[in-house]
Amino acid sequence: MSMKSWVIILVAAVGIAAVAVACGGGGSTAPITTVKTDDGKVSFAGTVLPILVDHCKRCHDVGGKSTLYLMTYEGVMKGGDMGPAVVPGDPDASQIIGSVEKRKTPYMPPKIFPALTKDRIDAIGNWIAEGAENN
Repeated sequence: MSMKSWVIILVAAVGIAAVAVACGGGGSTAPITTVKTDDGKVSFAGTVLPILVDHCKRCHDVGGKSTLYLMTYEGVMKGGDMGPAVVPGDPDASQIIGSVEKRKTPYMPPKIFPALTKDRIDAIGNWIAEGAENN
């Protein structure tokens, strides 16, 4: 491979890294601690919202690329142009789970960012299965 080709590859890699940093990073892959409410349900504020902030803020915050605002309970429940993100009691019908499990388009997060780990997807799914309460 020529020196010119290596320079082009290096510039492209640096550019992708710069976009990832500018967009808020790629989300953590560290294990999570599921916070439960007094009644034993997964906490939106203590478990789900931190996952959404960590993985989704770059595009789903005020001024982001999407009409789906995921930084508040109200935004999550309102949905976006594609309709509701969450169907309380039914994770399989919820767009947010289908997207992060790569079963429904648009697949999330975009390929340049790490996918959510199974424990993070399960935490959101369990919260939805328990009724998707604002707790």
